[in-house]
Amino acid sequence: MEKLQDEFNLSYIFIAHDLSIVRHISDRVGVMYLGKMAEIGSDEEIYDHPTHPYTQALLSAVPVPDPEMREGRERILLTGDVPSPANPPSGCRFRTRCWKAQDKCAVEEPLLAVPERFKSSDTPANHESACHFAEEKDVVHA
Repeated sequence: MEKLQDEFNLSYIFIAHDLSIVRHISDRVGVMYLGKMAEIGSDEEIYDHPTHPYTQALLSAVPVPDPEMREGRERILLTGDVPSPANPPSGCRFRTRCWKAQDKCAVEEPLLAVPERFKSSDTPANHESACHFAEEKDVVHA
């Protein structure tokens, strides 16, 4: 695929649920939840500096083959049922499963944007996230 991409100046859209495979194929990564983009950025921004709680939970579930790295790892377990895509919750679609959810999340849908506190910094967390309370979180992954 890389050879064809270089030879013919191609772009691919690769859709998958396995984030460990996506990392090896993609330069830019978008994470979706119930049909809406939750976070988008370069592969380094998403994998090494996730800011959306859903992305953080997904990355915490990626198997880590190194037992020493796996030992100190925080696994984020989501509670609750996935809402129906045909009838998503008001406001933030992820709020019914999010540990950061507050009243604002039920009323106001967060925009996919660079969080204000990251805009003036050189941090790799300076990428788009659709969360009112986006913050960088270290997630140990493969």
